[in-house]
Amino acid sequence: MPAVLASPAARLIASGRNRNVRVELPIHGRNVVVMIKAFGVQSWFKDLRDRRRGSKARRTWRAAAHLAAHGAGTPAPIGYLERWEGARLRESYYLARYADGAETLRDALLRLFDENPPQSVQFVNLLECVADGVRRMHAAGFLHNDLGNQNVLLQPAGPRSWQDFMVVDLNRSRIRPTLSLRQRARDLSRLELPSDLLQMLAEMYWRGIPPRALLRWDRRYRWLYGLQILKRRGLHALRQRRGAPSVEAPARDYPAPRELFIWDEATAQPIATLLRRDRARNFPASRWRRVLADAPRAAPGVWRAYRPLLAEAYRQPVEFSGRIGMALEPTPQTRERELELLAGLGRIPALVRFYHHDSRERLRFRTELVRELHRAGHAVSVALVQDRRAIREPASWRRFALEALEGVAQEVESVEVGHATNRVKWGIWGFEDLRILYAPLPELHARYPALRFTGPAMIDFEYPGLFPALREWPAGVPLSALSHHLYVDRRGAPENPQNGFGAPEKFALGRAVPRAAPHCADRFIVSEVNWPLRGTGAHAPIHAPYFPPWRNAGDVEVSEDEYADYLLRYLWHALGSGMVARVYWWRLAARGYGLVDDAGNPPAALRPRPAYTMLRAFLHLLGDSTFVAARLPGPRGQRHGRYRFAFRRPDGEIVALTYAHGPQLPFPADEPHDRAEDAFGRPLAGAPAQLAGRPVYLRGASA
Repeated sequence: MPAVLASPAARLIASGRNRNVRVELPIHGRNVVVMIKAFGVQSWFKDLRDRRRGSKARRTWRAAAHLAAHGAGTPAPIGYLERWEGARLRESYYLARYADGAETLRDALLRLFDENPPQSVQFVNLLECVADGVRRMHAAGFLHNDLGNQNVLLQPAGPRSWQDFMVVDLNRSRIRPTLSLRQRARDLSRLELPSDLLQMLAEMYWRGIPPRALLRWDRRYRWLYGLQILKRRGLHALRQRRGAPSVEAPARDYPAPRELFIWDEATAQPIATLLRRDRARNFPASRWRRVLADAPRAAPGVWRAYRPLLAEAYRQPVEFSGRIGMALEPTPQTRERELELLAGLGRIPALVRFYHHDSRERLRFRTELVRELHRAGHAVSVALVQDRRAIREPASWRRFALEALEGVAQEVESVEVGHATNRVKWGIWGFEDLRILYAPLPELHARYPALRFTGPAMIDFEYPGLFPALREWPAGVPLSALSHHLYVDRRGAPENPQNGFGAPEKFALGRAVPRAAPHCADRFIVSEVNWPLRGTGAHAPIHAPYFPPWRNAGDVEVSEDEYADYLLRYLWHALGSGMVARVYWWRLAARGYGLVDDAGNPPAALRPRPAYTMLRAFLHLLGDSTFVAARLPGPRGQRHGRYRFAFRRPDGEIVALTYAHGPQLPFPADEPHDRAEDAFGRPLAGAPAQLAGRPVYLRGASA
């Protein structure tokens, strides 16, 4: 065997204490490509023990034969060789068919992390292949005992999928009639992944919500293995200080937790890769210090602005023309149809996102889209959206910003810089990262002085982080509006309160921030809002990228009908209150959250949902009207009851919109009007007997 391993045809695959060599051997009259694992010479004590239990080569052979018999996945075993001299094992070898084209789980992950950016669908497919393979292995009563990423082999089945799960390095394994949760957890604990992906893997493995005991043992074994790694690194450093050669070449590491950025194309967002506790562990300490220092300092001024704003909500006329905008992100296949649907809403403002991670071809496509929208008469804004590489490579972000605006600067009215900047999955871990994000702004402002810039585009009702973020905005660049992604209540109606804050309070507080900020115009824009749609699975943003049948969505999704009702009610509260200058709905077409369902086949066969039809009816009837009055059930509009919004059309007609939040209510008999229409603009035979959550139009009403 030494002569075979040393032959010119042999190729060394792995070295160290043991060697893996690929070589072609004649077996039963045919040449077979074989992987030979040559085990190193060991101590006399281990030789004594292996006399009783079998050498590593023999144990590997027995384990591989068991896996092969149960179809559980390992390279086909051929045999083993060992040479003893008395009580000493001088040579031992295990032979198996070479798995041509297979890659380790470690290499597959590194390859995915190298993509720009990695795609979530690939990680889901990879983890499903691993989970299914480990489950079959455990069902065969096989405990690997060293199931590291380097000991899992997978066969690529295309650019986005894998097959033929196999395990190698089997000499530590044990075969049992059944495996306990503790034993299963011990194997799973050796697989190395970001913590949120590990949670996903555990669900795939269990085909359901894993038992708490399994997760508890997994955490314990990971902690023990972490201690073992620290000990190993310490010994390695000691050997190096003593001048001893390294036993193994240093392996390339996975990206650091802060550098992880995995894109989900289905929902147009990165996915969370770390559990909440691990995200908190990786936050820079300055993040919390800045919020705790800046928010209390700004609070008095915000509170002074907030109280009069809330008092004047819904009391002033508001021109609705140009205040309802639509974000869209078509593909080349859906572009023509989406532009046709957008035209059906009228010449409303449009928002197009430019992503730092996009290819040049996609950026050119978006540039042409902006120009086409401008030619069609839409007021166009663009958003410059970062990824983690933008922070890691500031020169790349600057170049992207310059190139993106160079092609559209004459066609756009404003630019939003940054996206969901209080969410680490978007690559922003601390306010120092925002400084990098805003660094190109002075140069952009100097080149395009007519352009208006907005930001910092944080998300949800989390206003304290706005104050340290605004301090990072370059003082010489005017901030024309504070833009924010404000989801009032993803679980239900926009009127629902959260910690005492309903829609009017949240809008008024958002408006108070720029009013109190020293270098921000008194203008508040909501640049993203929607509701996740029931039944769309992983296409709903809150479930991406993996939503198996056993997971319960609970009350975090809404039906298409509820979505339509909430859309109109959100717009009336945001704009009619006078607190929000413009709302951009995200987005026109998306399976999990859009006004239009883009899940059709062919892709261009888009299906308008009720929300699209209802918004179109509103814009055709009242898109150029003026809001004149509102009646709310309580002083702050937080309680259930009847809501009424009155609009004056350009021709002088008063149109009232009315609905009931909470239990249905009898239609008020004293409500004067000429005729009634439903939310789709269709005439009703008479006034409805009951008011529910769906608005009704009352034509010829009183103000």
